[in-house]
Amino acid sequence: MRRALILLALLSLTAAGCATLAPDATDAPIRYRCQAGKGFTAAYALHGKRVVVTAGGITRTLKLARSGSGARYTAGQAEIWGKGPAATLKGFPGGPYLDCSSQ
Repeated sequence: MRRALILLALLSLTAAGCATLAPDATDAPIRYRCQAGKGFTAAYALHGKRVVVTAGGITRTLKLARSGSGARYTAGQAEIWGKGPAATLKGFPGGPYLDCSSQ
C-alpha cells in the first residue's frame, strides 16, 4: 500500500511538470513607468510571439517584428521596443511613452 501511494505521488509530480500553457495564454502583465509620469502594461503571449499592450485607455495586440537588438512588436503604427527592463512605446494615445522601465 505504501509503495502504491509513493508511486501515485511520483506520477502526480511528473504529470504536473509536463503541463504547458495554452497556446494563447499570456504571462502576467508587466507594468512600465515612463518619463513625464506616463505608464502602460504589456502581457506577452504565444511564447513571446505576441504582446498585449494597454496604454492611453486602449488595448492592442502587437506581433513580433524584426529587430537589430532587443525585442520589437508592431501592429500598424503601434510599436513597443524593449531590451531588458527598458522599453519605448509609440502609436498609443498619450504617447510616445519614452524612457520606460519595468516595475
